[in-house]
Amino acid sequence: MNYGEVQKYIEELYPGFRAMGRKTVFCRNSRIFMLDLCRGQIRKRIVVKISHNYKPREVSTEYANLSRFFHGCKDEFVSSPEPLFVDADNGILAMSHVQGSNLSLMLHEIRPASLQCISSAADLSGIALARYHEIFSRGEGELLTIDANAREDDINQFLAESPEHLAECNLKSMVTPFFDFTSWNILVDNDILNNNRSGKMRLFLIDFPRLDYVCTPHLDLARFRFGLELIKQFPPSKFFGLNRWDVDSFYDRFLASYCREMGVALNGDDLWLISRARKAYIRRAQDLARKGRCGWQPKLEQMYLRTFCRDWLDQGDIISKSPRIGLSEKA
Repeated sequence: MNYGEVQKYIEELYPGFRAMGRKTVFCRNSRIFMLDLCRGQIRKRIVVKISHNYKPREVSTEYANLSRFFHGCKDEFVSSPEPLFVDADNGILAMSHVQGSNLSLMLHEIRPASLQCISSAADLSGIALARYHEIFSRGEGELLTIDANAREDDINQFLAESPEHLAECNLKSMVTPFFDFTSWNILVDNDILNNNRSGKMRLFLIDFPRLDYVCTPHLDLARFRFGLELIKQFPPSKFFGLNRWDVDSFYDRFLASYCREMGVALNGDDLWLISRARKAYIRRAQDLARKGRCGWQPKLEQMYLRTFCRDWLDQGDIISKSPRIGLSEKA
């Protein structure tokens, strides 16, 4: 669907309103249209996401998970956009617009933020993931599974090696993993960020899971760590020497916040699983086969990583750059 078709579609859903486009964002697997619905003095901004690589059931599952989190999370400073409607057959998912910028922009140095803002973002990110895991908890007897039909060999291999360590972990809960819990899928309250002022920040989670996986929380904890390291592999950190935040310190703060909310102190087996899953994500970043016909963007990213980030990609020790072992005592 192009902009004109989306505009007509929305106006038919909202009789009497005129849909005015404000912005269109082209992503790897979707197009995102930001629209203003106008009628007289009434103005309502919405976001329409149209997927082009997902099956209808995946679109329905993402909408259901967004709805579950929005209605289930009672935290004052953590939320998600409000779900509006879904048309799975046409790959359409609509939600309210929220004021915020991706946390990744703050960490990429594009919008300079104070260390206080960065620390607050680390704390709230840990709280947000804890809230998600509380809402999406599974029964203790459920088996670990990703999807035998999905191209996720590295993640499935990690799960196959995990059971012997899980029995000794302190973090024993089973959850539907967010799977892509990274700074790209966390929106930071614009008011705090733009005015660089002190105060309580607010976060919004987006891009909820599309498949019904079952895993321990270690997978999401590792994914967040992987995302922080990935940011450090790209400019401006890699080449311009901008280094106002440290991966270890940011992640330690995030993990301590998560553990406080979950009421758990991680032990060595927990940290081993996080490190092992992180390594699986690093390998996964190099695997284009799982994406099928993925287009030019992932190929360009892969070429860049293999050229400039060989040391990071080829780490032989799965414990290298792991969460610091003393973290379990701090948390």
